[in-house]
Amino acid sequence: MQSSQEPLRAQSCCRNLQSKQVGTATFASTRYLCQDENECLDTTTCPAYATCTNTLESYYCTCKRGFLSSNGLTHFRGPGVACEDIDECSQNPPPCGPHSVCRNLLGRYKCSCVPGFSSPTGNDWVLGMPGRFSCTDVDECADPGICPEHATCRNSPGSYSCVCNPGFESSSGNTNIQGPGETCEDVDECARNSTLCGLSSVCINILGRYNCSCLPGFFSPAVWTPEKPEDFRCVDIDECLHMCPSNATCTNTPGSYFCTCSPGFAPSNGQLSFTGQEVECRDVDECSQDPSPCGPNSVCTNVLGSYGCSCPGGFEPNPEGSLNFSCKRIPFKCKEDVIPNNEWVQLCQVGGAVEPEYGSFCALLNTTFGVLDDACGNRTATVSLKNTVESFASVLEQTSTWSNFTKEETSALATVVLESVKSTTLAAFLKPSANASQTVRTERLEIESKIIKEECTEENVTFHFKAKGDTMEIGCSTIEESESRGTIGVAFASFSGMESLLDDSFFQDHGTPSANSQRKLKSRVVQGIMTGAKKAGFSEPVIYTLENTEPKQEFERPICVSWDTDAEGGRWMPSGCVVLEASETHTVCSCYQMVNLAIIMASRELTMGCAIIAGFLHYLFLACFFWMLVEAVMLFLMVRNLKVVNYFSSRNIKMWYLCAFGYGLPVLVVAVSASVQPKGYGMHNRCWLNLEAGFIWSFLGPVCTIITINSILLTWTLCVLRQKLSSVNAEVSTLKDTRLLTFKAFAQLFILGCSWVLGVFQIGPIASIMAYLFTIINSLQGTFIFVIHCLLNRQVREEYRRWITRKIKPSSESQTSGMLLSSVPSTSKTA
Repeated sequence: MQSSQEPLRAQSCCRNLQSKQVGTATFASTRYLCQDENECLDTTTCPAYATCTNTLESYYCTCKRGFLSSNGLTHFRGPGVACEDIDECSQNPPPCGPHSVCRNLLGRYKCSCVPGFSSPTGNDWVLGMPGRFSCTDVDECADPGICPEHATCRNSPGSYSCVCNPGFESSSGNTNIQGPGETCEDVDECARNSTLCGLSSVCINILGRYNCSCLPGFFSPAVWTPEKPEDFRCVDIDECLHMCPSNATCTNTPGSYFCTCSPGFAPSNGQLSFTGQEVECRDVDECSQDPSPCGPNSVCTNVLGSYGCSCPGGFEPNPEGSLNFSCKRIPFKCKEDVIPNNEWVQLCQVGGAVEPEYGSFCALLNTTFGVLDDACGNRTATVSLKNTVESFASVLEQTSTWSNFTKEETSALATVVLESVKSTTLAAFLKPSANASQTVRTERLEIESKIIKEECTEENVTFHFKAKGDTMEIGCSTIEESESRGTIGVAFASFSGMESLLDDSFFQDHGTPSANSQRKLKSRVVQGIMTGAKKAGFSEPVIYTLENTEPKQEFERPICVSWDTDAEGGRWMPSGCVVLEASETHTVCSCYQMVNLAIIMASRELTMGCAIIAGFLHYLFLACFFWMLVEAVMLFLMVRNLKVVNYFSSRNIKMWYLCAFGYGLPVLVVAVSASVQPKGYGMHNRCWLNLEAGFIWSFLGPVCTIITINSILLTWTLCVLRQKLSSVNAEVSTLKDTRLLTFKAFAQLFILGCSWVLGVFQIGPIASIMAYLFTIINSLQGTFIFVIHCLLNRQVREEYRRWITRKIKPSSESQTSGMLLSSVPSTSKTA
């Protein structure tokens, strides 16, 4: 405030004494006092929509409510700053609250409610009006007439909807309706869903709902109610109680019924459906169907109304694969697999009493089968390898009993033993004991077995097995090729003493005959055993090293042979193995298969001596037959000359002529035969003519020719003799009994070698009979010669009588003529 004192001078300082403040101003005179100036009196000091506030020596501007300074400050001054309107409606949350509409005004805002909501302060509320603005929902359902008939009003925030009651639907088809023009109409549920009430029922439509009832002949255990329509079920009244035969099913139908046979039965009238009890349901034999319902390799057993499936011996149910029953072969042979292949084995399985001559054979065979049956019957139990080996050893120890068997019985029993040892060993691999690798030793049988686990994970692994001095080497590659599944096992067995039973006589080698060699079995019989379906054709060999039971000689050649069970019940055959090494004590065989193996030594010692013996036998037999021919010719000439003279005039034939014929011609035949085929003499098992290439006909040809000639000459001789005897005088009729003449004529058949023809017929089923007759009759040929030419010869008897009485009588008669004349009784005198 200016004082009444002297105004301030220009460029002077004014001190306000009361406030102790000093201000600087420009005054014209030093005599004035300082006074504060109110800038707010000027209306242009602050911008529009602002309020000016004066302060001592200054002022400031503040924007009014609803406005904000452009520089963002609450208090400001000076030019360039303006107050701008604030848009309260853009704030979050909006100032009007939920369910409202905010409209911005200059320096303020206006609130109103959305449709369906209202505010106690009015729908148009402006900032500054009394009260607090808020929107609340309007309940339109309070108006009873807002929805049509048969509808229910449902209020919602800011709105409402009408929903038709159950059993009704809106005229527009919408679920929620509102507004005029909409109505709720009854729904005909029965027309829309014909199965609404279920089978055998009647549906009745009612306003807003429906009702269910059963057709005649049906009833429902529960009464139909809208609350539980699912309990309503129409059940037919069963008219077919006790109306169908046994093993049939009665099916009730509306007002009737029909019968059908149960599964596994068929009606006697052939119709699937029938009525009445006169029709029978008969059992169907499913097992007679083709194909069998049990699948391959199975046994079908028909039972009443069904059938059962089982597996035969050697098979077990297949747990894998199809849903149908099937059988798979167990990984080893059982008794049923061995019996059909051998008639000698079948002989002991007829079920009746066994003939005494087969008692010992069948006893050992059944003992072996008993051990095999235990292994095959208990497929789920662990098979003790030790017990089975001891049982088989007891069979092998009875060598004295084996030696009494025929060749066929021995081969059959050996086959069963070998197969049984292999099968029981494989059975032991199915459920191995805790000891994965074991060796079982007995005096007659030794087996080393091994379970292959993780050993074959490495390359070039070879397993070594040893039993009784014999060994076997097999590689992992061979084991993997065997196609083994589950437990993989390998075993090696050695049989002691069986080599003497299955000797070289059981060897057959039709492919590579060796005529001049002798063979002998000189090793134990060994057996390689391995799980898996593949037993031969491996890419890598299995090495067998067999100990020689006798030292190998330099002239002996080893042959690796295997026991073939398909050849005549069991025979040694070339195994296809290769001899890698042969020493005095051991023989090494390389085989691409698991076999029953042995070593046969082929010897060519004494080949020349055997051929010489065969040549001498050839000559001696031919000489006998040529002298038989001489006998027949001389007899014929003597009888023929009886028609001329009563004494044999052919005695003039010189003896050396006869010797040249009887001994010389056989030499010629043997010489020609030896020059044509020098290797025809001697065989690997006997010193006789080789049967190969027809060389035997160098003997049979001359023999058959001589027998034929002798038979003709003998017949001719008997005819001539008969004519002569019928024409002689009565004195002849008083000769010795004609039965003696008949006996002499019959004996000539054997003396002249005609009985040797029996040797030609040693073929086919009568071979054994002919062999016995041939041996017995021809061994008595010398006896017949002695009886005819000595005992029945009068002159010889007289000589014997004189010798016995020690009376010596010089013999001046020709012995040759006497011998020949002894064939015919002579009582005539010399003419």
